[in-house]
Order: sequence, then structure tokens, then C-alpha cells
Amino acid sequence: MKIVTSREFRDNQKKYFDMVDNKEQVIVKRSKHRAYKIVPVTDNDMLIEIPEEFRCDPYEISPSGDLFWADKRNVEIVKRAIESKDQVADKLSSADDIKKFLNNL
Repeated sequence: MKIVTSREFRDNQKKYFDMVDNKEQVIVKRSKHRAYKIVPVTDNDMLIEIPEEFRCDPYEISPSGDLFWADKRNVEIVKRAIESKDQVADKLSSADDIKKFLNNL
């Protein structure tokens, strides 16, 4: 295992990336209480593959760009859930209705 400062890492990135590629552990110390382990990204680290026909721009739905919103199927599930909640909310007109609804959850 190789432990380096952030400055050393910045100045010699290729060297340390090559070490990681060769299965060596590299730790970058940023301060006394902060350190980062450099690891390669593999196919197992990727999120699910979204079929092309279900892809959309997540930034159109969420300012965070969370990849959950990149799948049109997820967007539709959430929209349907919101619509069903709205329908239930229309039926809850009194405090007793709300209490009964919450007790049934």
C-alpha cells in the first residue's frame, strides 16, 4: 500500500493510477483526518443499464440529475403514485377520515 499526500498525487497522477491498475492500493491523504482510497471502476460498479427506449435526461426532471430519473419507467411510477395520492387526498375531508386512513397504513 502506498500513502501519498494530495500534492504528491496531483503532481504524479499517472504514476499512481498505473499503480492502481497493477492492483496496488493507493491512499491519498488530504489532511490529518481525511484520506481517500483510489480504486478502479469496474462494470460491477455501474448502475443498471437502461434500455435506450426508456432513457431520458434526468436533469429535465430533477436538478440533482440523479440517475433514478434517467429511466422513463421510474418517472411514470412516481407520477402514478402522486396521482393516486391526490385521489386519496380528495376523499379525506375530515380529521376522522385522515385518522382512519393513517391507521390503515
